[in-house]
Amino acid sequence: MNIQFWIDNADSLIHQIFMILMGFLAYIASFLGTTYNVVNIFVYYLIVPASWIYLISKKTTVWLNVLSIIGSIAFFIIPDLRKNCDYLFQKSVDFLNWLAIIFSSNYINMSIYICVLGISIVYLILIPLTLPLKTAKRVGVIIAIFFSLYLLFIYPNFKEMFILIFQKKDIKY
Repeated sequence: MNIQFWIDNADSLIHQIFMILMGFLAYIASFLGTTYNVVNIFVYYLIVPASWIYLISKKTTVWLNVLSIIGSIAFFIIPDLRKNCDYLFQKSVDFLNWLAIIFSSNYINMSIYICVLGISIVYLILIPLTLPLKTAKRVGVIIAIFFSLYLLFIYPNFKEMFILIFQKKDIKY
């Protein structure tokens, strides 16, 4: 997809969320000197599940955290890390494209539904069940404030800000 596609679809909330996440993961990859695929797999296959394990272990056993840490360490010592991450990333893309066909949708929408909305629903269930009420309320208030500010200030102006970034970086579109 070219830059013009992203500009043309920058008014869509789903595309905005996708672009923000994609840009954030690409920035992290650049900062760490690795690829987008490695960071994507690390976040969605390790960090997110490890955070769920952490939350669940608050109500069960700490040994779940040990397993999570072992899994994270194993991730970095696997030979051909980039090759394996590229493979897993492609399988994830294939899965999302398959879901898109089933639901008459597209890859971007399925990415947001599964990788953002689905994960958010799990957090919405786990946080109140596992964290102390006071902490869960704080998390809820912070998230509500963040999304309210986003919807008030960024969402309606996203396309203009997006184009401005391209102009400042002298990128032709």
